[in-house]
Order: sequence, then structure tokens, then C-alpha cells
Amino acid sequence: MSKDRLSPLESEEKFRSWLVAEYLKSGSVDEVYKKHRYNLPISYPSYQRLLDEWGIVKAAGPNSRLSETIAFLAQLAEEKISLEALYRRMPPSFRTSLATMYRVYQHVKEGITRRAGTVLVVTPGNNPDKVLVGSDVSTPRLEWGKPFGSLSFPIGFSRKSDSKREAILRVLQQEVFTAQTIARSFPDEVIPDNPKPFLYIDVADIRVSVYPLALPVNLSRIESFSSFKLESHRFVDVSDIASGNLREEILRAGVSEIAGAYQRYLLQEETEQEAIPFIEKSMLNLRLAEVSV
Repeated sequence: MSKDRLSPLESEEKFRSWLVAEYLKSGSVDEVYKKHRYNLPISYPSYQRLLDEWGIVKAAGPNSRLSETIAFLAQLAEEKISLEALYRRMPPSFRTSLATMYRVYQHVKEGITRRAGTVLVVTPGNNPDKVLVGSDVSTPRLEWGKPFGSLSFPIGFSRKSDSKREAILRVLQQEVFTAQTIARSFPDEVIPDNPKPFLYIDVADIRVSVYPLALPVNLSRIESFSSFKLESHRFVDVSDIASGNLREEILRAGVSEIAGAYQRYLLQEETEQEAIPFIEKSMLNLRLAEVSV
């Protein structure tokens, strides 16, 4: 037998791994079927069972729409033009409906949070002042001709019924340890037994819970990180994000506020005060409250 020829069991495992990767790329089983024109040699229920067997925490919402919504509202707050006028300028790839954008905008104006999200402030080894960020490539910039890649912490939608562990695991599978997830070697030990958020922040109509996550030294190398949605992972000084020193970077809405809250959280830990979660509105929401469209 040729060394390059796979056994039937190896071929089956390779196909199953490919299905998991396609799900993590697309965000839903429906999208995978659509992408492959409904021509996959596996039934819908079997696909769902495979994801369960693999330990995949199913997506709680389309992350590309999360990126689109936040980017659109950030541009609306900056330009202060009518929502409909801005929407007409969107590229053909923009998928969120005008009705949805109006609904989200109205929720922001009324201070309503309709959805839940999770952000992870990931730190390497024993250095809590360095935080993991990457370039969000889940959706293009809304301005014509601009590249992908607003700087972001690992983030994703959550379900309000999620346990804290499920919410954190979903983000890690999607935006930090995707290759290990596909290879069934996810480092479960990185999630603490009793995770506690240090911040709740409203970004658009999403109440985001923000958790600190300290990695062991052996998982703090940049080559450990992979994702289909967050690229060019790197550790940066949290003070540079909070103070706006990363001027060449476009920050995703809420990132600088999260960095500032994390610095205050570190001070709480140094003084051995009980870490009570901060509750804030993002600058995006504060600016949108002043916009009339």
C-alpha cells in the first residue's frame, strides 16, 4: 500500500475533521450546505451529531453580522448622517437588512440590550499587562477599498442560557484555538473552574461579559493561536490600547474601553479588593445616543 494512501478509517476521520472546519468557517450547518450547494454526503442530523461528538459549542449568532452591525453603527456615529443614506452606500457584500439596522439603532437609543456576547482578555504566562488581540476578518471594512482587519479582542455572541464555561469555550474554539479544536486537542485546562467577568459593557444592543483568561507559558506562543475569523494574533501592551497609542490600528468598538476597565481590574487585584464587575456603556453607544437619524 502506498504511504500516501489513507485507510478507510483515516479517510473517514479526515472527512469528519473537514466538516468541523467548514462549520467553524461558516458559522452554521445551514451555511455549509448552502456553500456546497447542498451536495454533501452526510445528513443534516448526522452533521449536528458530529459537532456534538467533537465537543463544538454551537454558534449563538452569526458573528459576521455582529461585525457588520458594530462597524455600521460606528460609521453612523462618526458621520452623523441619516441611517438610510449610510445604508445605501454599503457594498453588495453587506448582509444585514435595513430593518435590522433600524431596530438595533432604536434599541441603542432606548438603552435596551437584546443580545448577549462574550469577550476574552487573554494574557500570556505570568504577564498580565500583555493582552491577546487580532485582526477581525469576519467581515470587510464598510468603506470601499479599505482592507479587512479592525483590531479586536476574541469576541462572539452568547446565549443568555449559556453557562460561563460554554460562553468562554465557544469564543476560544472560534477565535483562539481553532486548529486544536479541529484536531480534537483543545486545551481544556485553560478555562478556570469558576470564571468571573470583570466587566459588563453594552456595545450596540449587546450586553458583553468580559472575562480575564491567563494562559500557561506553554500555550502563550503566537503559533498556538488560530482562527478563521481573527487573524494575525499578537500580544500588545494593554496600556497602548487604553491610551490610544496604537494609532495605525482601527479598533473595534468597545476595545479601548475594555482595555481601560482591565487596567482598573488589575489595580483591584493588586490592592486585594474584591473584584466587583464594572458596568459600562461603550463610547459607541454614548455617541449614538447623541445622533438623530
